[in-house]
Amino acid sequence: MKTADAPKQPPPQQSAPPIAPTLPPARWWGRFVMEGNPPEPRFVLRWSRLLLAALVLVVVGYLGLASALWGYYSLYRKIPNVAWVDVVVLPRFSRVQAAVGAHHFEHAKKLWEQRDYVQSIMTARAALQKAPANLDARLFISRCWQQTGRPDEAVRVLRDGVSFHASDERFQKALIETCLATGRYRELLEVLRRDLPARNVRLLSGPSATDFQLAEVRAVLETAGVEEAEKAAAAHAGFADKSVSAPLLARIDWEQGRREPALAKLAAARAKDIRDPGIHDAYVDTLLRLGKADEARAAAAVFLKEFSNMPMAQLRFLEAHGSRRGADATPWMNECVRFLLQYQRVPAAMERLAILSGPQGWSDLAFLLYQNSLQENMTGFPFAIYYAASLVKAGNYREADLVWRDLSVRNSAQLSSASYVATMIAAGLGKESEAMQLVERLQRETVSEPRRRQNLAQVFQDFGFPKIAAEFTKAP
Repeated sequence: MKTADAPKQPPPQQSAPPIAPTLPPARWWGRFVMEGNPPEPRFVLRWSRLLLAALVLVVVGYLGLASALWGYYSLYRKIPNVAWVDVVVLPRFSRVQAAVGAHHFEHAKKLWEQRDYVQSIMTARAALQKAPANLDARLFISRCWQQTGRPDEAVRVLRDGVSFHASDERFQKALIETCLATGRYRELLEVLRRDLPARNVRLLSGPSATDFQLAEVRAVLETAGVEEAEKAAAAHAGFADKSVSAPLLARIDWEQGRREPALAKLAAARAKDIRDPGIHDAYVDTLLRLGKADEARAAAAVFLKEFSNMPMAQLRFLEAHGSRRGADATPWMNECVRFLLQYQRVPAAMERLAILSGPQGWSDLAFLLYQNSLQENMTGFPFAIYYAASLVKAGNYREADLVWRDLSVRNSAQLSSASYVATMIAAGLGKESEAMQLVERLQRETVSEPRRRQNLAQVFQDFGFPKIAAEFTKAP
């Protein structure tokens, strides 16, 4: 018996798989990811790409700015020797500064040749600020300060260069010579005994130390007196045995009253080393101070024969024939004209001739040099001082007073260094009260500088004012 078939059950329905959500398209700086339960989309930054992009922007920006700076220097300002790589690579940027400094320096030299002195000095200072290690620029601006009557600035510029050029022989020589030429003896001692040794540079010892030892002994003589100078000379082994030391040692002997031994020492050194101009110069000077006029003329002639084109020899020859009378007239005139023609465009030589004209009383020559200096600057300083001094020596006090008053109008701030001239002018005009006031002021100024006081007293004596010299040496 057949049973009825059971009704068929429909198959169970299968559920459709879930549809994954669609993620937004990715960007170069980030993308979406599914995270969480239930999963949800989250945006994730691509930090590596962002950092790389930032780095590229910084590099491109830096290179753009560096290129713009290079274009400014090289194309706009037309400064030579400025390389693009020197602008881009920071450790090499000092080369750019050096190139800018060299450009300023060349411009400063051209301005000086064009007699635009103020602008030249300002440009040279800018060159030194850009490239403080530029020795040529430093020496140039120092010479400029000297020629414009600013010795303090000349020495300061050089002393500021010790940290850059302490071991450079050219710098050392320039620094010492500038201190000597400008009378900055205390600064010279500080340089030799403190500044340079601090940089492990000891110029007072070694086989080539003689010139520096001479400078030190002279500085000690000018600042501390003859006894200390003698000790300083004795401290250097073999110093007294060298011919080049004879002029300074003879000066020490002279100031200690040993005058004939001083002359003998110079005569022996002259016979031993005939080619040393310093010995000739000191020998002629000592003969003149001893009043041995004929011997001085003969020695000056030998000096001039050995060094015919040296200003020092020519000036000593002129001094030895300084009477300008009789047999002295023609040799003096011939050599003076030769000197003027040879050095008319050398300010330092002209100034040395003017300095000699003062104590010699050569008012005509001093006036010529003063007028010539007016073409170089509008004040005539300091040649007007030498002209006034020559008038004092010649006894023409009224003219000296007029020159001094004219100078005071234009250079009142600079006359403090030569107030002794005003003192002699006042004394020569019979203004005793004014002269004594100036003497008292000089006494106060030199109370801590016995050497300067001694030198000024000698000036008063040489110019024919023994009363003022005696009063000046008294305590204020």
